[in-house]
Amino acid sequence: MDIKRRWDEVNTLTWDDIGLYQWGKLVLAFMGANSEVEVQGVRVKHSPTIIRAITEMIVNIVVSERDYKSTMIEYLPWYERKSVIFDAILNAYDKEFRKLEQDFQVVERNVFLDTAIESLNLHERDLGIQNVSKLRYDQRREQISSRYRSSFDQTTEETIKSVAMAFSNGEVEINKTDIPGLYEIKFVGIKGIPNNLEGLKKALDIIIPAHLALTYTFTYNVWDFVSKLTWGDCLDKTWDELRTWNEVS
Repeated sequence: MDIKRRWDEVNTLTWDDIGLYQWGKLVLAFMGANSEVEVQGVRVKHSPTIIRAITEMIVNIVVSERDYKSTMIEYLPWYERKSVIFDAILNAYDKEFRKLEQDFQVVERNVFLDTAIESLNLHERDLGIQNVSKLRYDQRREQISSRYRSSFDQTTEETIKSVAMAFSNGEVEINKTDIPGLYEIKFVGIKGIPNNLEGLKKALDIIIPAHLALTYTFTYNVWDFVSKLTWGDCLDKTWDELRTWNEVS
């Protein structure tokens, strides 16, 4: 059976239809089938439903850099190094020294906002930021950083730009519009919509004067930007990724 799509069929699709699929898999992207599996008398029905899930898992591993027990054994007389009693004592000391070293590394990590995890709640409490559990650690750091930047400055164009850059990690333009009191925030340093746009809007709502309003403009790649690329260059990119691929200009 010929499953390849014709170009006239592909041209009728929108970005939302093909955004999840890679260029090289476009011909297979729209296949669907129903099947059933029977295992030990239990029939499992499969439906063509596609479920997307994004899960963030951050694993923190702190490894001790020293073998404390071996070091302490060297200070014992040779005839005590096989002692069961000293072995139990040194095991207990070794665990406590390792725990102390790990605690020190955790404290050292939380001194700096860029690497902080456990202390984020303290920053949010002191700045009056509502803790939103669904935000990633980097998004929470962006909110905290922008609030610190805005708390000690008068609200100016540079202040707004600084807060917006903290969220987008890229250059931002502040432009006047034809409507008095309405300013455009244009993200020119990155392509697409910033990860935590809602957090940025809330942060700016706090610092801008009540008589001003903001509108947001995002940049994407157009076909002229990718005209020199081959299918092989884009084979591992989805259509959505291609529109926001920062290496293309």
